[in-house]
Amino acid sequence: MSTTDRLHPMTAASRVLQILLACAGGLALVVDALASAWLRGGTFVLHMPDPNGPGREASYWTGSGAGSALSAFLWLPSVVSWAVIVLWLIWQHGSTANLWARGYQGLKIRPGWAVGWWFVPFANLVMPMVAMLELDRRSTPDGTPRRASPVLGWWWAAWLTSSIVPAIGIAGTGISAMVDLARSLDGRHATSVDLTAAAHAIAPWVLLAGLLQALAAGLAIAVVRRIDAGQATLGGHDLTPARPDAAWGAG
Repeated sequence: MSTTDRLHPMTAASRVLQILLACAGGLALVVDALASAWLRGGTFVLHMPDPNGPGREASYWTGSGAGSALSAFLWLPSVVSWAVIVLWLIWQHGSTANLWARGYQGLKIRPGWAVGWWFVPFANLVMPMVAMLELDRRSTPDGTPRRASPVLGWWWAAWLTSSIVPAIGIAGTGISAMVDLARSLDGRHATSVDLTAAAHAIAPWVLLAGLLQALAAGLAIAVVRRIDAGQATLGGHDLTPARPDAAWGAG
């Protein structure tokens, strides 16, 4: 099989990926902003049956009813995000394989590991960025490393922050609010529990999550565009591999 056959044209995948990233970021921002406004402005009271009362009554909520309408849209960001993940991995694998097919010397991350590092706990906090840095720096006509773009660092920081900080904030705020609620009850059984204060405290973190996800998506688009532009220069040069196994890449 020739090296030419082993090159993967990734332009179409790159364009679709950029569209999906824009959709994912926009949807995350809109849905999280709506959810934050609903939590911040609503009331949320959980009513529970009296264990000493007759019959088997079910628990129910009273307060703001907009949640049922909002929940109809909550699945949209998740669906688009999964599409982004799948296409991103395909794009990154194919783009990394192109470097190996060109026979560039000194490559460290094989195509299979460019994808695999995303699924290794703790290592996935660092190694995917290492793989992306190599992909960015070596996507040149002759493989000579170019200076990495600062946008990669900003993208990685935004992505990690959007994945970690809001979750920690929501968990910490929610636990604190529940502790305060438990203290106010002081061991008494209550047939209604007002969780409005907890919802109001969580609302800013939900909005922050949407803002950070939109920022990370925008920076990811810039990263994909830069690498795609570099990849476009690979096919216009001599495709004779520099070493025997280059034409086969490696998974």
